[in-house]
Amino acid sequence: MGAYHYSLMRGGLVHRLLHASGTLQRTRHLSVWLAVLLLVLALVPLLLLTAQAGTLWPTPEAAPGHIALLADYDTLARLLIALPLLVLTAPRADALLRGAVRQLTRSHVVHAVRAPRLEALLEHVRTQRDSWLPEAVCLALAFAPAWSGAPVAGVLPGLDDWRFHGASPSAAGLWFSAVAVPLLRLLLLLWFWRFLLWTLVLWRLPQVGLDLHPQHPDRAGGLAFLGRAEMRFSPLAAAGGIMLAGAFLNQMLHQDQTLYGLRHLIAGYVIGSTLLLIAPLLLLAPALIHAKRHALYRFDALGSRAARVFDQRWRVGGEARADGDSLLDHNDASAYCDFGGVYQGVSAMRVIPLSRWNMLGLALPALAPMLPLLLVAMSVDELVAKLMGLLA
Repeated sequence: MGAYHYSLMRGGLVHRLLHASGTLQRTRHLSVWLAVLLLVLALVPLLLLTAQAGTLWPTPEAAPGHIALLADYDTLARLLIALPLLVLTAPRADALLRGAVRQLTRSHVVHAVRAPRLEALLEHVRTQRDSWLPEAVCLALAFAPAWSGAPVAGVLPGLDDWRFHGASPSAAGLWFSAVAVPLLRLLLLLWFWRFLLWTLVLWRLPQVGLDLHPQHPDRAGGLAFLGRAEMRFSPLAAAGGIMLAGAFLNQMLHQDQTLYGLRHLIAGYVIGSTLLLIAPLLLLAPALIHAKRHALYRFDALGSRAARVFDQRWRVGGEARADGDSLLDHNDASAYCDFGGVYQGVSAMRVIPLSRWNMLGLALPALAPMLPLLLVAMSVDELVAKLMGLLA
């Protein structure tokens, strides 16, 4: 079980290719080396080719409306930020997901009698992870569009840019379309494949058989750690937000688009990406609803019995009884209050193992890349003045 991993670097076809190339020998800083390698492979040829063609940076001699590489914030956001982010965050996500699987096997969420079923499930998912076919499909989906002769897309419709030389694609545009974009697309597809594997675990987990405890203090039947584990896929939302922010920045600077006009797209992306990432947790909702409903039935009956016994014994309230006993001389009231606290905890149990902080941990990475757009839409002085006006 300890060898079970979710990683972009371990398991599958890509892992075998990295192992064959000797890249895995640098295990200490593997993600850093891979990020630098992919960044150099994707971006450095673009810099050299556009410098040779005179389209690296804006110049007075350039045609009006022409977009140089260093003024193409969409491309820079994709290659300089999103691509390294997906590589550098993979090892940390891998370690935390591995911890969640370890917690799943050690927290008695699955009864010991059904532990072999859980072992079989994890073995099945590990076999899927190590299969060459899914990642071969990812490679095909990443590189096939460009290598099949698909036309090079411009930065913005109606504007000339560094990706073209006249009416035909430039050398830099061809490299961007055939190498840089497919590399980024491959990383995204690999992340989504790992996300699907994790979804498979959550989908099959109720079939294994969960031993849930609605009175658990985490208010999720003992499954709150799965909500924290889901946050490990927030780099997907962050990478998408970075790419959208770059595209929106191009529209604002080169097409006079306003931030107000983009508000629906921004809100739609933040909400949609958050819902997509929490969707696998909904697979656990039926089991949690069932456990909560039956626990409430049991605690309702127990509460009625406890209230009846308490009322019969202390019907006289706080007055001293004939035998001299008083409510203050016994722990009945304390026990009754403790039972009330347990019942309130069961009533407040969440039917999805997701807290508001987990939700924020998924939504903020999608929203944070959009915040620099505020600095383009208004000056720093205007932004500070508006904020002070809201706080005053």
